[in-house]
Amino acid sequence: MPVIFISRGTMSGVHLLVNSMHEKTGIRCISREDLVKTINKYGEIASRILEKLSDATTAYDQFCDLRWPYLVLMRKALLEEVNHEDLIYHGYSGHLLLPAVRHFIRVRIGAPLSLRVSMTMERLACEEEEARNYITKADEYRGKWARFVYAQDIQNPLLYDVCLNLSHMTLEAASGILESILREDDFQGTPESLAQVERIRLSTDIEEALVIDPRTANFEINAEVTDEGIRLTGPYLDNQDRSAVLEIAESVPGVENTQYSPGYKSRFEENCSF
Repeated sequence: MPVIFISRGTMSGVHLLVNSMHEKTGIRCISREDLVKTINKYGEIASRILEKLSDATTAYDQFCDLRWPYLVLMRKALLEEVNHEDLIYHGYSGHLLLPAVRHFIRVRIGAPLSLRVSMTMERLACEEEEARNYITKADEYRGKWARFVYAQDIQNPLLYDVCLNLSHMTLEAASGILESILREDDFQGTPESLAQVERIRLSTDIEEALVIDPRTANFEINAEVTDEGIRLTGPYLDNQDRSAVLEIAESVPGVENTQYSPGYKSRFEENCSF
């Protein structure tokens, strides 16, 4: 039941790698693009986020308004795909949507510039200089995106369990390494790690309910499942808003003993727990 999260560079050949693994093993594969399609079910809020967030790194107020609902809805979409079967997810920085879990394997794939340029020229039907400029701009944008959204540098090797450099191996060799990792005892699910995922799932269900309800959509509220119940942490609210938050949270199946505490707990702390 391991889940591999692949962080891919621009035109790094990951689609070829993933397709190879799927053909050889039958493992289920999803991409960032699949998650984007999933959150479109939310209608207007999803459209607004996906259309405007790409420009929000240069408009800070807009970024602050959109960052949290984007994180929550993408995390919800990803968790809907994570169950008890092996899975590969590939995107740019989506591995940071979830905290570290025993059977979650975070992988970074790098490829030589020559390969990336040739793939870009073929896919975009462009000349070499245009392909190089495209890669440079895309890499810069995705690095900036990760810093704004997750407060992380996606080039940091400590964010990954495995880094594979396709300069020194074929796609077949990389595929073999990942297939071997899937079988390693260190990355198999345990009752504890499965329970951890279920706690993350419940907390995300609560955050999703708060994000899509107009009464609480503008509040960044973190939900945490504890042994005592549900702990909500967010901004200072008046009695009416606080009551709405508790009402919405307690309407989520499985939620009991909800408490709200003014303050702030960063999700980024969870993503740094290695």
